[in-house]
Amino acid sequence: MKVHHENECPGHPAVCDKCRRDDIPRGRLRDHQNPILGDCEGVEGPCPFSQIGCSKKEVLSQREKKKHLEQENAHHTNLILHLALRLSKELEAFLKREPTVMSRSPQLLTNYDSVIQDILTQMQMGAEETRNQQSKLREHSGRITSLERQMASVNVSGAAPSDQRVPNEGGLPNTENTMRTTHLENRTADHEVLLVENNRTIEDARRDVGNVKRQLDTNQESARRQERRVESIEHTLALRNVTLADLEEFVRQQEFSSNDGQLLWKISDYARKRNDAVTGQQVSFYSPCFYTSRYGYKMCARLYLNGDGVGRGTHISVFFVVMRGQYDALLRWPFRQKVTFMLLDQDNVEHVIDAFRPDPSSSSFQRPRRETNIASGCPMFCSLAELNNHAYMRDDAMFLKIIVDTSDL
Repeated sequence: MKVHHENECPGHPAVCDKCRRDDIPRGRLRDHQNPILGDCEGVEGPCPFSQIGCSKKEVLSQREKKKHLEQENAHHTNLILHLALRLSKELEAFLKREPTVMSRSPQLLTNYDSVIQDILTQMQMGAEETRNQQSKLREHSGRITSLERQMASVNVSGAAPSDQRVPNEGGLPNTENTMRTTHLENRTADHEVLLVENNRTIEDARRDVGNVKRQLDTNQESARRQERRVESIEHTLALRNVTLADLEEFVRQQEFSSNDGQLLWKISDYARKRNDAVTGQQVSFYSPCFYTSRYGYKMCARLYLNGDGVGRGTHISVFFVVMRGQYDALLRWPFRQKVTFMLLDQDNVEHVIDAFRPDPSSSSFQRPRRETNIASGCPMFCSLAELNNHAYMRDDAMFLKIIVDTSDL
């Protein structure tokens, strides 16, 4: 506990290494030494209002800073009002960009500009009147000082020997000076009353500015809550869009898939896809998935129109892909069914046929641990030169049939 008090406790008194004060809680030492807002006599810093427009940019001691703040009180309050007005307009611009916020709270910005403009006008008038009163007060103070000097001189003259006095005329200046001094003191008192009233007006304006600032903070927090709510809605919509896309893909696959181990795949737009394969833009693409039965193996084919491996550039390559299905836990592994590929002659003269039996030791036919296994099949399925010998392609389309033997399942 003692170690905590001496080294960690934020409430334990600490010694400031700048001003040597020893009664400052450790948790407030950094605020005490803050060059802008702190009160440490050993730390110099700029005017706290220099960040919002005060022209006093140089470094000041704490005494100079205090004197500057007292002299420029009205100017600093005016800067705060301008800042509040700018924040109000920025908030209004933001809320106009977000019409959903305004639709929920249409009275949010009503009369804000007029209230701040009225306060700003009153503040400027009060500051101007204060400056005038201060100028008059300095003028009267100078005149009073001059009169006091004259009265002191007259008193010194009255204290001289009787043979040096001017009879009958010394009393008139004293009476006149006394009356003028009394009159000036009365006027000075009136000016002091006016200054007190002006200071009270300034305090009222400062409180109004504080209220407006708190209201602006409340509005900004409300706007941030609305932003978070909009982001949440956008995230929900994005998830729904993903779900909808998945459903569309599922429907599309169901439209072309089969459950009897056979797939008749139409490859449309052959010329463009062939060009994409040659240029490398898309060298291969997958067929729709199909199944050996309703609860059987899930499969698809992968086609390279410009060949792959040993058949690249000379042949069409076709590969068989075992996919991860919902009922794999109930099936026999590895996959052992015979697979047959047929490129159909659309004149039914001579189809291109190739077949293979899976290698049980190959990872391509083990139970899938990812969405798809590695494709396996025929890299030299059909020569590109042979495509022109028969009607394998017509109307920019070809047909590929994949047959999986299901007789022993």
